Amino acid sequence: MSRSKDYQRLLNSKRWKMLRQEYLRAHPLCERCRADGLVRSAIDVHHKVSVESARTIAEMEQLAYDWNNLQALCIPCHASIHKTERSHSKEAHKQREDDRLSQWISRQRKK
Repeated sequence: MSRSKDYQRLLNSKRWKMLRQEYLRAHPLCERCRADGLVRSAIDVHHKVSVESARTIAEMEQLAYDWNNLQALCIPCHASIHKTERSHSKEAHKQREDDRLSQWISRQRKK
């Protein structure tokens, strides 16, 4: 779990709780399992691009509340994603986060 106070503030906000609930209503099944032909209920909402990879609080808010940055997951899939993220060196993890953030920023500019 994140230690960033800004990230915790976003996750505890009414706006996030409402968005999370709305996203799970729209995506009741785990998106990762569905891609593998399985059916499991989604319990968690995962940010594809980590909110903490943002460079500013404004970017953090954009990432946190961007519908296209969300993914509905079951608990095992969510745990698997985070385990994979932590299973590499800090440098590799930082590079992946930087790459994802750059791609997200590029998509935002095209809108």
